[in-house]
Amino acid sequence: MRTITVIGSVNMDLVADGERLPREGETVLGGRFRVVPGGKGANQAVAAAAMGASVRFAGCVGRDDYGRQARENLVRRGLDVRHLRTVRDHTGIALIMIDRRGRNLISVAPGANNHVAFNRPCDIAVTQLETPWHRPRAKFLILNPAPAGKVSMKGVDVVIPNEIEAEQLTGHRGPEEAVRILKRRGAGHVIITLGEDGVYDGRRHRAFRVRAVDTVGAGDTFVGAFAAAVAMSYAEPVRFAQAAAALKCTRPGAQNVPSRREVEAFLR
Repeated sequence: MRTITVIGSVNMDLVADGERLPREGETVLGGRFRVVPGGKGANQAVAAAAMGASVRFAGCVGRDDYGRQARENLVRRGLDVRHLRTVRDHTGIALIMIDRRGRNLISVAPGANNHVAFNRPCDIAVTQLETPWHRPRAKFLILNPAPAGKVSMKGVDVVIPNEIEAEQLTGHRGPEEAVRILKRRGAGHVIITLGEDGVYDGRRHRAFRVRAVDTVGAGDTFVGAFAAAVAMSYAEPVRFAQAAAALKCTRPGAQNVPSRREVEAFLR
């Protein structure tokens, strides 16, 4: 099994649940408040490790209590954190609101994530755009272009945007044209996640139907599980990743992800 190196963000998520999401300028009284580990990079690394992959994480946290908690969480999850640096900045913070249907609004203060840099050789590398973009020295590169930004797709083996990011990157709403454009720009393979409408990667993959409680981290779970499936040579990595993401939606918290055993049982 090949080792996965996730290069990316670490946040603490400050989450408020409510009946509905507020409109611009509106205050909505919420319900439960919680503080949970997050950050797209950390979420993806935790998901990959939960699937049974060997994962090392490269990122940055601040010299604060949140940074200490984030590091301890990743260690507890079984990740190699020798390349998780502590820097003179605050640990990344995400402010998240979730409605009763599991939909969300998110605002992020990156802090220490602005200092991430990693240039060691990798087997499989997974990156996002919540940290500064530096092309990894990887044999196989997976890019989750979130938030959407202008980076070269040349030499990227797999690009995994969601529907909104694909439209922002290409100017086209339909996933079919977005896939063609991103491939013309150099991406080896393109997978567009469509939420409850499934996945499109040149063909349509229908979504699993579950009762969503919290969709925060579902896309990250998909990316991490997909990377793990590639590392473990699964025959259908997209379907495996879809199952993992669907199960995550039934649980609160970005890193409250299923195990590989749970995903395999769900697929059966």
